[in-house]
Amino acid sequence: MISTIVSSSLRLAASSSASSVALISQRQLSMAAAQSANKLSSILEEYRAQNYAMELPRRFRQDIVKAASSSRQYNDQATVSADGIENVLQNIGAGNRMSRSEIDEILNEVGACPVNDGDAQCVISASQMIELISKH
Repeated sequence: MISTIVSSSLRLAASSSASSVALISQRQLSMAAAQSANKLSSILEEYRAQNYAMELPRRFRQDIVKAASSSRQYNDQATVSADGIENVLQNIGAGNRMSRSEIDEILNEVGACPVNDGDAQCVISASQMIELISKH
């Protein structure tokens, strides 16, 4: 009986936020981080559809990572911080659509965070950023 209730509750949650659940199963993110990642991806997809319609989605994602990365290049050593993502969102006119805490939540779960340095930020690799903003 209890398993039936839990099972139906899980099916209801899965149907209401299928993309968030998909992100969790693929990346093992918490529900809040998965929702934030989905929100970021949706914001960027809206911008791509309006402003990069003639470009391939892969090219757009690489341009976003270049703009957000510390090295301003798309390569294996490039890292993306919360400041970089926040800067990209400001530049595309979507700075008010996602809070800093939502960005930090994603990076805290996906990225590498310094242990002893309180001032340093969590970062993710360029390839992690590409995966994060790609629609599945």
